[in-house]
Amino acid sequence: MVATFQIIGHKKSGKTTLINDFLKIGQQLGYEMAVIKHTHGPVDIPRNTDTGKFYEHSNDVLLINDTQTIHYQRNIQQSALAQIRQMQNTTKADFLIIEGLKELDYPKIALLKKDETPAVFGEISQIKRFVSIQQTTTEDLLSVMDLDVRKEFITKFLRE
Repeated sequence: MVATFQIIGHKKSGKTTLINDFLKIGQQLGYEMAVIKHTHGPVDIPRNTDTGKFYEHSNDVLLINDTQTIHYQRNIQQSALAQIRQMQNTTKADFLIIEGLKELDYPKIALLKKDETPAVFGEISQIKRFVSIQQTTTEDLLSVMDLDVRKEFITKFLRE
């Protein structure tokens, strides 16, 4: 099964930046990478597109071409965890990164904003490392503001 971990943090903590760096560096190291992005609201599909028009009147729209597939679904009867497990069992990736869903029980990297401390994550399970991409004076966390430090951290994390 695919190695799965989470990147968690509050809005504007740098999750997207760190995940993108994991994707790029993982690929450079020869790994296949997959991502699950949790969103708090509905997926916005512009209604003035064919896809938007189809999705307005259907709960299940599949976009396909010779090299890509995007599947939009609504009213899914599966939990987020069941959907994640399905992807874990079907992806060909070496690593699956889950953005958010901090209540799940997978190993986590927690991103802190500049004024936060590890205490803001309270009782959240399996936090393996606290890091920050922002200028911070908080102790007990790794600053990955510097791209070389970030690359070294990501490389080490993926190889462990």
